[in-house]
Amino acid sequence: MTPADQGNQRLDAPFSVRSRKRGGRNVLQVSSSVSAMEALRARIRAQSKTVAEHIAADPDAKLFIVNWTTPEPFGR
Repeated sequence: MTPADQGNQRLDAPFSVRSRKRGGRNVLQVSSSVSAMEALRARIRAQSKTVAEHIAADPDAKLFIVNWTTPEPFGR
């Protein structure tokens, strides 16, 4: 790995992202592992729970969700 690639890696990120210059363009290379995917899924679940708790506690949020998710009736 070149020093430029090492500088672009973040050890705390669930995915390893490397950037390289090829032909005048930046090429991003993303790699992941099973544990990284599990960490990402856990973070998404936690964020979804936070959103659900907010919707349950806020009347305006409840109204928005009801209006947003109610389908329009089909007309013939």
